[in-house]
Amino acid sequence: MKKTCRTLFYVGCLLSGVELMQASIVTWQGEVLNGTAPAVTLFTTVLAGNPQVINVGNLSGDRSFEFIYNAGIGGVSQALIGSQDSASGRQGLKVDQYMNTGMYGMTDFGVADYTSTVPYILNQDVDIVYVSDGIDTQMYLNGALAYTFAGVDLTITGLNGIGAADDATHTGFFDVLAGNVLGFASYDSALGPAEIATHYNSFVIPEPSMEGMASLAGLAAIARRRRL
Repeated sequence: MKKTCRTLFYVGCLLSGVELMQASIVTWQGEVLNGTAPAVTLFTTVLAGNPQVINVGNLSGDRSFEFIYNAGIGGVSQALIGSQDSASGRQGLKVDQYMNTGMYGMTDFGVADYTSTVPYILNQDVDIVYVSDGIDTQMYLNGALAYTFAGVDLTITGLNGIGAADDATHTGFFDVLAGNVLGFASYDSALGPAEIATHYNSFVIPEPSMEGMASLAGLAAIARRRRL
């Protein structure tokens, strides 16, 4: 009986290490719901090459858009979200600004492209938040302010493509993201730096160190010996 209990304890330690590495998106979702109330959330993955249309809410004035995404090199432009429909804001938020700049950006369709000086992050899970006070838009990457689009406000509202931008009738997509959107939240308010950092920190749960993994491996070996 004692051997069985000890074995279960060791296995539990091993499982806790696995759960620790897998819990990040779940803890982020919880933090999103625990803080400033989001207007809309999407907690199911938008897969690469399969964008969809989402209603981000009837937003006005200050607003924020938060994404957890992972993407690689794609076409001439990659959008996280956007639409050519004027009723939807006629705007797009870009991972890779047109044409293959390799920089994050924003686009007011038919008006102007706004390109940051920040290279986009390849093939990693990224927490990116666009925040507007109705005048400027700040872009946060992994919890820290990375760039300010001065004089460019967020206008996205209502129906928009996610994992791409969509056309004015919401029936076709372009600027498709070469990767997945793992989570999304829109807010009818401007998130503050502290809350953005909290969201990121809830997403990034440290994986066990090499020493910790070695210890877990040792415990597994002990558990195996005790079962013999």
